[in-house]
This record gives sequence, C-alpha cells and structure tokens, in this order.
Amino acid sequence: RRVENRSTRPKVAPMTDPSLSAAAWYHGLLPREDIKTFLRTNGDFLVRMSEPKDVGKREFVLSVMYDQEKDVMKHFVINRSLTGKYSIDHGGYDSVVDLVKHHYDSKTSITNKCEVIIKRAVTRKAWQLDHGDIECTKKLGEGAFGEVHKGVLRLRKPAGKKVDVAIKLAKLDVMTKEQIKDIMREARLMREFAHPNVTRLYGVAATQEPLMLVMELATNGALDSYLQKNDCSLEKKMEMCTQSSWGVEYLHDRNCLHRDLASRNCLYGDGKVKIADFGLSRLGPTYQMNPKCRVPIRWLAPETLRTAMYSTKTDVWSYGIMCWEILNNGQEPYPGMMVAEVHVKVKEGYRMPLEWPGIDSEFVNIIQNRCWAESPDQRYSMADVSKAFEAFTKIPRPAFPDNKNGDCSKETSKNESKELTGRRKKHK
Repeated sequence: RRVENRSTRPKVAPMTDPSLSAAAWYHGLLPREDIKTFLRTNGDFLVRMSEPKDVGKREFVLSVMYDQEKDVMKHFVINRSLTGKYSIDHGGYDSVVDLVKHHYDSKTSITNKCEVIIKRAVTRKAWQLDHGDIECTKKLGEGAFGEVHKGVLRLRKPAGKKVDVAIKLAKLDVMTKEQIKDIMREARLMREFAHPNVTRLYGVAATQEPLMLVMELATNGALDSYLQKNDCSLEKKMEMCTQSSWGVEYLHDRNCLHRDLASRNCLYGDGKVKIADFGLSRLGPTYQMNPKCRVPIRWLAPETLRTAMYSTKTDVWSYGIMCWEILNNGQEPYPGMMVAEVHVKVKEGYRMPLEWPGIDSEFVNIIQNRCWAESPDQRYSMADVSKAFEAFTKIPRPAFPDNKNGDCSKETSKNESKELTGRRKKHK
C-alpha cells in the first residue's frame, strides 16, 4: 500500500445520528468501568456507544444513576425504527439529541417500566478528545486491528496549541468486544501516568470511528530499532538503563505491573527512554495469568514460566533482560537458543553472560545477582535498582510532579479537579 505522507484528516465513519457527536454529554465508546466514575448522583446521565456483542454491530445507550445509595445505574438501549425514529420504549424522535432534550426539559421518565428522570448531563472529560482536533500526517505502520500514524493534536489548553503525536487508529469493525475492552483498559491505565520516562497519553477519541489513542511522539521510535541502527557508547547505554529503571519504578509505585518489559516496548526520543505498550499491564501487586495464553518466553522469570504468576519482582527480572538487550544493541535475548530451550534452561538456572569492554562490575552484579536471582525475595525492588544505578552512573533523577492521581493529559479543568478532589474525600 502507498504510504500517505501529506497532511490528512483521518477518515471518520459517518454516524446514524450526526448531531450526536457534537453533544457534550455523548461519550462514544465508553466502557462500564469508566461510567462508574462519571455518574455519581441520582439523575446524572450520559449517552454512549455500546461495546459490540457482534463484531461491527453497535448501539447507543443512555446510562443513568438510578440509586446512588445502592450504587445502581440503569442502562437503556436507544432503538432506531425502520422509519428512522429514535426511542427507548415509547414515543419517537428525529434524533437521539431530540429524545434526550425532551425528557431533560419535561422531567418525564425515559421509560414506562419505572420512574427514571434525567437531571444532570455529565460532559466529556479533558482526556476525551475530538476527532476534529486530530490530524494524521504520516502512516508509520499497520497491524491486525489498525494503523499507527504520526500526526498533530490541537490542544484545548492552551487553546489552539499544536503538538506532534503518535496516533493508534483501531478498526472497530474487525475487533471483538474483548479486544476493544483491552484497548480501553490500556488507555485507562495510561491516563494516570505522568513521568518523563513513561509514554504520555494525551487522550482517546471515541465519539466516532475509528477509535484513536493519541500519545506523545518519540522522535527516534522503538528503542530496539534505535539500538540496532545506531552505535551507542557504553555511557549512553548505561544512561538508557538508568532512565528505564526510573520509569518502571514509577509504575510500581502506582501499583502497576507492566508484564511485558522489553526494548521493543520502549520508545526513545529527545535523549530519553520511555516505557510504552501497556497492553498486558495490570493493577495490583500480583497477577495470575491463564497458562494457555501466549507469552514472550525470553523475557520471563523462572516462577512465571512455572506458574504463570506475575509480580513486581517478575518485572524486575524482565527489566534485567531489557538491560542485556540495551547492552547488546537490541539483539534478541538468549542468542542461538530456541524458545523451548530457553524455557528449560532458565528454570534450570542458566543466565546470560554480561560482557562488555569497560562495563562496571557493579552493573553486572545488579543485573545477574539482583535482577536475575532465582528467588524473587532475593531480587532488588525497582527502587533498589534505580538507586544503585544512580550511585555509580551519577545521573540525577528527573524532577516531576509527584501526583499519583494526576491526569497525565494535564488538561483537567478546574471543575473536574474539584470533582476529583471531592470524590477522594468521600472515599476516605
């Protein structure tokens, strides 16, 4: 296929109700996990696009907080008749907007089955982007479920400012419900991250198709490719290892297991390594995976190979493998060995040698004895690793706002900030 290099707007799929995308209370493809944080008091409502039960088939849904004391929300499918009229279980309106406006203005129940009055429209947050603010400029790659483009995002604050971004475009018409949920879960995780060594998510455009994840652009692309194409000094490689340790430490401090640390899943730009690709990441101190799932064997700790269990200490192991990759110019770990052989050898105690002219013996000790220790209890935490690296590289730790609950888009409005603050106080 011809790669598109000129500036172009992404092709947006037409909606059956074109007036809906302009409504601030329309949230597009918003998962139920997010709805819980949006609707707080009785009568709070929003309209969203349902996650498909069948590939390519979607419906509009009106979600309402029905009983805040019992945390009960109700979800009503908005039906479209053969004549193009919209309704829930009575009446008929020319558009979804007309349906909502009628019940909002008249304060009449939206259903005959019970009394459900919509009182307050919950509008989109700062991280919920508009397709019109996103401009694709160059196609960078293509996968099974979408494309990656270089592009430009027009920010809301400061108004009109444009930033270079990377854009993942998801083809919803070929994706299952679970695949869409995985993408939105990844975005939900990334929204909470704000660190110079973790890839920043600006937001998600989900009111129309294609679904877009908009992230900061790393000028040099994937770390493994950069290492393979560039002759980096040992000093530069040590800096890369140190920077990535800060990123992983930050994730662990936010109770996040990455589960797929590797140079291919890091980006490099402006002299900084940035942890990326959170598709397998999970919140919590441990995660038990289905043993039947496919996994990157060469990066896994012995206990994960045996039990499919993940923890911060298995991330530490994978981080050590990634440091080996950095040192060896992005080479695949365990060179000359088949995956099945790696699976057996690692469980038997085999460890790759770390040999490089001028390499610091303390670096070798940290990786081989503190990252690749057989027992997780004998491994360093990522905080221990980063402190040790700082000690002998003399590289100062970056300063950043230490805000665990911060919106990484940094576009959160004052009103939204107040809402977030109020919610935290309520749950104390």
